[in-house]
Amino acid sequence: MAVFYVFQGVTYDIERKGGYVWSPRLTKNGKKNAGFSNMTKIKKGDFILHNRDSKVVAISVAKDGCEEVDQPIELMEGESSDLWNNEGYRVQLTYYPFDTDLNTRDFRHWLKDNYKENSAFDINGKGKQQYMCNLPEEHAVFILEKAIEIQKNAEVLFHLKGALNEIEDERNSEYAQVEKDLINIEIENRIDGAQIDKEISKVEPQMTMLSNATGREIPKRKAERAVIALKLANYKCEYNPEDRTFTRRNGKEYTEPHHLIPISKYREFDRSLDVKENIVSLCSHCHNLLHYGRLEEKEGMLEKILLDRQDQLRGYGISISLDQLSDYYK
Repeated sequence: MAVFYVFQGVTYDIERKGGYVWSPRLTKNGKKNAGFSNMTKIKKGDFILHNRDSKVVAISVAKDGCEEVDQPIELMEGESSDLWNNEGYRVQLTYYPFDTDLNTRDFRHWLKDNYKENSAFDINGKGKQQYMCNLPEEHAVFILEKAIEIQKNAEVLFHLKGALNEIEDERNSEYAQVEKDLINIEIENRIDGAQIDKEISKVEPQMTMLSNATGREIPKRKAERAVIALKLANYKCEYNPEDRTFTRRNGKEYTEPHHLIPISKYREFDRSLDVKENIVSLCSHCHNLLHYGRLEEKEGMLEKILLDRQDQLRGYGISISLDQLSDYYK
């Protein structure tokens, strides 16, 4: 799940009525534009915050991913249509207009002090005015929380809180405590010498379930697959086998399972991410570093683990670059 931020201006009313956002593919002089290219990143279920005249006026949920569609007739009849090429991108949305607009000018000082390069706001805390923008987690949380404070409409609040809950779920996208308990019980009771399936995992869709908090689809994990991954690593940390661990009661070293490609990114892949090829064994220090450390401290670890796992992932049918993987950990 991702949260995007779109600057619509005069097109907001037209696009809201039509239930979509639309942008040209290229600028009028035939060049690429980040505000247009970002349209292609939107996936089904992603959230979009809508800005008009420096105010956040709605949240929407993507019904599907981006599609190539010529400029809608109603936009062609608008006052800005001559500025755009006809070939473009469209994402179908369900809009939830705010009952009270959120004026981003009121938070310009905060946005300036907490500037993020890959965001909808510039170094002065002003909107970039480039149509569709990425919204880093810190900025998304801030804006969502401020919007929640002033909204009264139950449906709007449901989706604002849903977006906030999903960000929190992605922050902690690994195993819930009940799953950790099942993993530990399985390891404690595991009989040494039991056969482990080392064949490439069968391709299957990502299993999902409904979130109790939001009612939206979230990925489901199988504890036994984590146990197999830890066993295949001989209960060693795959980044540094010499890292300090403690010994379980049954004599095995304590390590923790971690999805190298975060399972929260399952919508970007056509097969399950909850497979042994994507689950690595890490000591507690390395595991927490990947979740909570600075990116510059993670990069060397990600590079080594990906290099070690690349053949297994490719055998399963997933190809991913270090740059793409690093983006998931920013």
